[in-house]
Order: sequence, then structure tokens, then C-alpha cells
Amino acid sequence: MKSLTEHRFFRYFPPEHAERLAKTAHLVTFPPRRVIFEEDDPSDVIYLVLSGRVELIKRSSGEQVLTLAYASDNDYFGELGVLDGSGRSASAQTLTEVTAATLPRKPFLDVLSRCPWETTMGLFMNVIENLRVTNSRFVQERIRKEKITLIGEMANSILHDFKSPVTSIQLAVGAISKHHDNDATRQACDVIMRQLRRMSSMVQEVLEFARGDTRLDLRPVVIRELFSDLLSLNVDTLRQAGITVQVRTTNLTVVLDHHRMIRVLQNLLTNAVEAIGPGRNGSITFSARRRRGACEISVHDSGPGIPKVIWGTMFQPFTTHGKKGGTGLGLAITKGIIDAHGGEITFESRRAAGTTFRIRLPLKA
Repeated sequence: MKSLTEHRFFRYFPPEHAERLAKTAHLVTFPPRRVIFEEDDPSDVIYLVLSGRVELIKRSSGEQVLTLAYASDNDYFGELGVLDGSGRSASAQTLTEVTAATLPRKPFLDVLSRCPWETTMGLFMNVIENLRVTNSRFVQERIRKEKITLIGEMANSILHDFKSPVTSIQLAVGAISKHHDNDATRQACDVIMRQLRRMSSMVQEVLEFARGDTRLDLRPVVIRELFSDLLSLNVDTLRQAGITVQVRTTNLTVVLDHHRMIRVLQNLLTNAVEAIGPGRNGSITFSARRRRGACEISVHDSGPGIPKVIWGTMFQPFTTHGKKGGTGLGLAITKGIIDAHGGEITFESRRAAGTTFRIRLPLKA
């Protein structure tokens, strides 16, 4: 943006008024995850985003955080309180490094009062449109939060009801292993016990996701062994689907929560198997490497690719496409676990060329 007046906020103003208003602006830079203002703070300036991304949030009863809107390059926010003199109606925080121009309230109102009525009308029409969009998103967020709360209550009930039958199965497996002491039986019993623990932990993770609480049991883990543990749980699934698996990694050690990272990889593996489909001789490749001071884990499948229609909401709850079952929570939980590790997850997908998920984790917690 060569000149501040090229920002779309100034399109409502005649050139001479736009120039005068731009001269009152101050440039500010915020680091990622910085709170710009809190709800009910004084509305002293309008923010014009020049670069970066800002999240506008509202805290409801019970301290639930609802995302109202996002502001990025060429957007603006904070104008409502400046116009009506009230406090901030929401909080604003940066998601990335943000450079913005601030327009102080008094000079802005002074310039606006000298503008023709068409300027005021155009500005107010845009404010109303922003309110309409924000209100719509607020309602959608409330509905989404209610769904997550209900799922959490259901998960809590399931976890409670699981305890008795799971304990019975564990006792039975222990008895079988004791009376049939051979390698094949021990291996089968070991798989049953691990799957029972996995089943319980999956429900626990749904419950924690609903609560917004992901607790980690961090310890050094060899990534090669992590892949091996995952594949041992899925031998039959992969064989029945006719899918070949390749593993490419060194003896890289990372501090992480083993069980939760198994859940992450299991979600990606399950999605890959479903995407490839049965009888198509597909392939899945797991790889890990040290890159730029971090561990990068990649999961690539030879499936048809992810439809573009869901790219923007891939990691949001209840996002699903073309599946007969499922809650649409798998990738949302996956992202929550990666975030809790201080990492990030991204993906690349091309039609008929497959999908690659990349997980970047710090080597140490």
C-alpha cells in the first residue's frame, strides 16, 4: 500500500478530507497474540489493518470465548464505539504480527462532520453491514459452542459407563494371558489392552476438548517408535484396505505426549484410509525430520485430495465432507493437541494427487 489513503476505509471520504484524516493517523505494530483492547475499554481510536490478522472476540457467561470476526489487510475495526461514544463491545487480539494505522476519535469526528452527507451515509451503511455479519457469526458461534457442550456432557456419561465393562474386559484378558502363556496370545492380549486404553483416552480427549482443556504428559519420545506403535494398532485395518505404508525417519527424539500424538496420527491415518477407499492399492507415507530447529512430521496419502469447499474450515469443529458417520471433531481435536504442544499443523492437497499433512513440533517442551 503506497499511501495510507489507499486503504479502503478512505474510499468514503472526498480526497481532501481523506488526506486530512490520514495526517492524524499513527502507525503501530503489535506482536502475535497481543491483546489490542479489552471489552469495555474506552473507544479512543479506529484501527486500519495494513498487514496481519486480528481476531475480535466476545466473552459470554461462563467465560466462553466466541469469535465474532477477523480483520486482515485492508480491513478496519473499532469504528462503532468511536461513532457512538460507548466502550468497546468486544476484545481484539492479534493472531500474527500486525501493522495498523490508528485514527484518533476527535479528529475523525471533526473531519466526518465537515464531509458531505453521502460520506456519512456510505460509512454508516458499511457499519450496519459489518454489524449484520458479526451478529450472524455470533449466533453461529453460540450454536457451535452449545453443540460442543452437549458432546462434552455425552462424553462424560460414556466415560462413566465405560468403566465397568472395560474393567471386566481387562480382567478377562489378564486371565486369558495367564492361562495361555504363548507369544501369539500375549501379543493378542497386548493389542486388546492397548486398544482399550486408546478407546478410553479418545473419549477423555473429546471431553477435554469440550472443556477447552488439553493436559499433556510430556516425555522424550523416539519418533520411529511412535510410528511403530501407531502401525501396530492398525495392521488389520491397513491389510483389509489393501494400503501399503512407508515410514521414513531417523532416530529423532522429541518431548511430547505419546498417547495424544498417537491420537493425532490415528486421526490422520483414519482420514487417509477413508479418502483412499477400499481396493484401490493406495499408499500412505509417514516421515519425520529435523528442520529449522523443530521436528516436522508429514503424513501423505495417495487419495483423491480434499475438496476445496472445506479447506477454510478444515480444523473447525463439525467440519465433514462425504462421510456417512463421524462427528466432524477429529481434526479439531488434532489441532487442539498440536496447539497444546506449541506446534502447528498445515496441509497441502491436490486433486487426484493426494494430501499431505505437516506437523511442526518444538524438539523440547
